[in-house]
Amino acid sequence: MDSSKLALIALLWSGMSGALYALNDPTQPTDPALYFGTAQDRKSTGWTLQSILSSPERRIAIINGSRLREGDRIGSARVVRINESHVLLNTGGRTVTLRLLPQSIKVRP
Repeated sequence: MDSSKLALIALLWSGMSGALYALNDPTQPTDPALYFGTAQDRKSTGWTLQSILSSPERRIAIINGSRLREGDRIGSARVVRINESHVLLNTGGRTVTLRLLPQSIKVRP
């Protein structure tokens, strides 16, 4: 083989091997699903209230990694009410309360 062909093969090989050993960017934000899981992960275990976003214009609850508003559905449940520290779900004719903070923690007005 002549040297130009060998150089081309070496160049192609180095490009492919670099892709195999690519490093992750440490400045890239982490994936929230690694910490909170996804809706798919919790189908069998119920609902987990992870966050409540509240403003004068809207209220959003993050449940099992899904962003929900009042009236939205998650699985068999419907979001009835989003409050500052808890969310009410209606499922199968019963009301379920998901709390953001444990009941033992009291918030001052």
